[in-house]
Order: sequence, then C-alpha cells, then structure tokens
Amino acid sequence: MLIYTKMLEKSVEKGKKPKHIMVVADRAYDSIFEIVKWCRKFGVAEVTLCFSSREGTTPKEFEGLEKSGIKVNIVTLSGREEILRAVRRLAEMVERGELNPEEVDEKGLERFLEVRSSPDLIIRAGETIPDFLIWQSIYSELYFADINWKNFRYVDFLRCLRDYQRRERRYGR
Repeated sequence: MLIYTKMLEKSVEKGKKPKHIMVVADRAYDSIFEIVKWCRKFGVAEVTLCFSSREGTTPKEFEGLEKSGIKVNIVTLSGREEILRAVRRLAEMVERGELNPEEVDEKGLERFLEVRSSPDLIIRAGETIPDFLIWQSIYSELYFADINWKNFRYVDFLRCLRDYQRRERRYGR
C-alpha cells in the first residue's frame, strides 16, 4: 500500500489541483483536521468544512485550524438558509432606502453569503447531494467517497484529487 500511495502522490503532484475544496461531513471527525493538512500540502488555498448536524461542531474544536496556513470556513447552515439570510439582508437595505430594488443583482447577493468563493471540488462521504453552498457550488465537481469519514485516509484524499484531475471542467457548458 505504501508504494501505491507514493506513486499516486507523485502523479497527483504533477496535475492541476483545486484551489478550493469543500468537505461535507455529518459531524467533526479527526480526519477533518487531517484533510486540512493534506490540502495545505497540495497548495489548496481554501477549505470549507460543512456539517449537517450542529452537534460536535463548536468553534472551540476548530481553534487550531486558523493556524493551518490556509483559509478554513466552517458552515453549518443549509444552502437554503444561507440564501434566505442573504435575501433578507438585501430586503432590509431596500426597506431602509440604502439600495434600490433595480440594483439588486448576483454580486449584491453574493456579498451576504457565508462563503463567497466557489469550491472547485466537493468531497462527500455517502450518496446524497449536499445542501450546502448551493449558490456557490453550481459548477463544482462532486466526488462521493465510498467510505465513512472516520476511516478516511490519505490515500482516499489522493484518489479524490486524481479523480478531479481527470475531469474536464465544463462550467455548465
């Protein structure tokens, strides 16, 4: 397995890597911290960690991630909640006269989203499509890992990157 991992690692190092990876997990596992380290190793600039349950996702657990050297976002809001919050904030600005309804556009909405950049790659353990960052992830590549997050290993992460590198990004075309 070690030889295979080294070969895979060398192969992945040569190819294009995502700038922003989103990881969707049911809750915080130790592997989440490892994923952030692995992302840094391969030059990923931003990681968004999405948790479908608010249990086990207190900010105290993630204090060390800010020292990881890359931007880390923690998201517990569903995509629908996130968009509703942004729309409400825009509506409040219109109501206060700070913004004309005709001036409401995509860029204005994006200013109020939790995460403003779009993930290049979304990694999900399981078979369901995640309900996070639904505005930002419209053109993201999806990777469904056939493994539980508790058992997610470095070699599994390398396979995600290799799969991403083999895809032709078409951005909806």
